[in-house]
Amino acid sequence: MNTIGQTIKQLRRARGVTQEELAGALNVTYQAVSKWENETAQPDIMMMPALASYFGVTIDELFGYKLDVMTNKERMIRYMDKNGILVRRDVDLKNGGKSSYYINTENFSTNAQLSRIGEVFADCIRENHLEFDALVGLAYHGIAFAIAAATALHTKYGKTCSYCYDRRVADSRGRELCGHTLQDGERVVIVDDVMTSGASVEERVERLRSRADIQVAAVIVIINRRNQMPAGTPSGEERMLEKYGAKVYSLITDEDIEAAFRERIV
Repeated sequence: MNTIGQTIKQLRRARGVTQEELAGALNVTYQAVSKWENETAQPDIMMMPALASYFGVTIDELFGYKLDVMTNKERMIRYMDKNGILVRRDVDLKNGGKSSYYINTENFSTNAQLSRIGEVFADCIRENHLEFDALVGLAYHGIAFAIAAATALHTKYGKTCSYCYDRRVADSRGRELCGHTLQDGERVVIVDDVMTSGASVEERVERLRSRADIQVAAVIVIINRRNQMPAGTPSGEERMLEKYGAKVYSLITDEDIEAAFRERIV
């Protein structure tokens, strides 16, 4: 059985954060974290709930009981499976391909679920050092995720940013955006749920660019289904890179899900 110091180190590395980042999240010094991991000191008992909450484990697991350390992506996949978001069923894709599962993002339906996915989006933005002026959620599913991500960026990392979301149909005044009014030269991060061919995202970005000369800094989606494209057809991430010079970041990929199936994580 692991000591608590070994467990903290294992969980921290699995999450991909430094001692300094963990210390900042817990409002302690990085020297304190180092001492825990080197087993020259132990966290105060009052710190245990905060540690358990940060790593998404129980206090028993902190002490090494029944600890099952998974990567962040594996935790996300299991969470989606348990909440009916990842559904194992043969489906026909819009591009003519087939898949053994589908992602039902409509089942992100509680504030707790949105808070969780918002934090994962915010972590992705921070870990990849993305610089931008506004988050843009694409209707419909991307709207909630962009708002959740913007909120998490502020509450978790203290970052203030603008956000907006598009309308599929303009309102009676001809408005196609809600929230921040995009300006020429602004860098935006596009937020959506799923990407396969990228055609839908490209269409929406072009509508946005007809309103303002924006730069696409990045696109973030929950899942990138790049392997579901027919042979010889560019994937969505290739399309975004070629047209906008923008990289596509995904919280999980189809390879991650297939690996989770093989390894019986779900």
